[in-house]
Amino acid sequence: MTIDQIIEAAAKAAGVPIRRIDDGWEVSFVDSYGEAYEPNIDNAQSFWLAAALRINVEHNHPADNRPWVSASVDGYVGPGQQFVEDVPDESQRADRMRLAILRCAAAQAPKEQA
Repeated sequence: MTIDQIIEAAAKAAGVPIRRIDDGWEVSFVDSYGEAYEPNIDNAQSFWLAAALRINVEHNHPADNRPWVSASVDGYVGPGQQFVEDVPDESQRADRMRLAILRCAAAQAPKEQA
């Protein structure tokens, strides 16, 4: 999945109506209020997704040699899932956390019927 597909699926999972805007140069999304929908770079939108979809976020112990962040959902409604992102540098921890949340949210989207 591309990041655009992940954003669309995450919005669908959380029931957020978004509109895709493709100006020929880049794709962006706006919500029903006309505000940019960017949970991949917006902390508040990512946090809201985690809360709305009951996504658990965990971090490695500071003494671990291989830093990571994990986003997961329990299997009480559907299959439990976990998404782990490596953190190559501590300055990237928030970026990787948003990506893990976004991937986990996208996995909760209803499956398209053929």
